[in-house]
Amino acid sequence: MLHDVETDTTTELPDLFCWTKYGTEAGEDSATILARKEAERLASGGTFLWGIGNAIGPSVEALLAQAPDPQVVFTPMRSRPAARDVAPAQIAVWHRGIALDGEPFELPEHSYVTSRISPTRGHHYALVCRSQEPLSVNVHPSQSFASTHVLNLRSGSKVGASQVTSVVRRTAFAPGLTPSTYTVSFMADLVAPYLVRLTEYSLMDSS
Repeated sequence: MLHDVETDTTTELPDLFCWTKYGTEAGEDSATILARKEAERLASGGTFLWGIGNAIGPSVEALLAQAPDPQVVFTPMRSRPAARDVAPAQIAVWHRGIALDGEPFELPEHSYVTSRISPTRGHHYALVCRSQEPLSVNVHPSQSFASTHVLNLRSGSKVGASQVTSVVRRTAFAPGLTPSTYTVSFMADLVAPYLVRLTEYSLMDSS
């Protein structure tokens, strides 16, 4: 573990992890999403699917090759939600897709993944997570890390503000960045099949 960092609580984080920022999406605020995901976790024996917009398959594969017990770290968005996330024109409810290993994947009975949808984007992604702890913002109330202390795992580049989900490694300090502190709400294990490219959906009226 790395110890030469500004924030002491950073030492509780793994050296490599998947990092995702959450907030208002598909017309639901973060509190509503967390409550829904917690209900899914309880109904599924600890497993839940977390929808993301990023195509991070190669990065997840790199994480799996280097981390025997990969984890996902969840932090709140620092920026205000975009209007398209607060009130999207159309909302997709996802049903099926292709797992990271290329196998067909159908969402389990208790899983419910939504996203905004547009004519130019007909897919979405989901992380497959498991946690024995409740998905609550109070699980890790004192744990945080600075954006200057993580880099993209595969490229070694800084994590951009627009990267909602990324696979990162911790570093003592990444120069040339304006530091932003992110508070960890909760963490979960990343479990097989790890990442799903969602391809089949039905539309839900956003009203």
